[in-house]
Amino acid sequence: MRAFVLLVVLWLWVFPSGAVEVERVLALVNGVPILASDVELASIAGIVPKLPQEDEAGYRKAVLEALIALELRYQDLAEARLQTRVSYNREAAWQRVVEQAGGEEELRRKLTQAGFSEEEVRRLVQRAALVEAYVAKWFAPTMRVSQEELEAYYQQEFLPRWPRDQGPPPSLAQARRQLEALVREKKLLEQVQRWTEELARRGEVVRYSR
Repeated sequence: MRAFVLLVVLWLWVFPSGAVEVERVLALVNGVPILASDVELASIAGIVPKLPQEDEAGYRKAVLEALIALELRYQDLAEARLQTRVSYNREAAWQRVVEQAGGEEELRRKLTQAGFSEEEVRRLVQRAALVEAYVAKWFAPTMRVSQEELEAYYQQEFLPRWPRDQGPPPSLAQARRQLEALVREKKLLEQVQRWTEELARRGEVVRYSR
């Protein structure tokens, strides 16, 4: 009921009597709206890489889900007042966005064309970088890979995906370092997903776009 009332308020704010549509609410994360313009901004920033065969509708849905997850995580860090306790390289994060966009001039052109300022995209990038740094500092060091996990990944995922045109696959011993990195990354992603799902269960996420 609270979410419905807030939606009505947002709707009246966005669509006052006789006005034209200027914005659309796609989701609410603990009362914080995620707007259609947020999805567009995140798309320009390249926060979510677009898959080669992904259509526009599928990509926008993926971006929306990423923004919902980012908002949940950021709110959790803000509640614990960790923004100032987690250090991260703002400029490096920004440069990644610039490179993905094709350079500063191209990024500026895209932002201007869409009606965004550089400050808006910088705020989004800094939030994402903060969460990424938190995960790297607190989650990543705890990821340990057992021999059983290594063998299971080798048999169930590495071997089936090995390209046949590259000849016989390397043995587990030969690919051990690469396998450990892959398993560690997989476990880290699973841990972040569990964290996000727990935050969603404790909070309130309402999606108005499917």
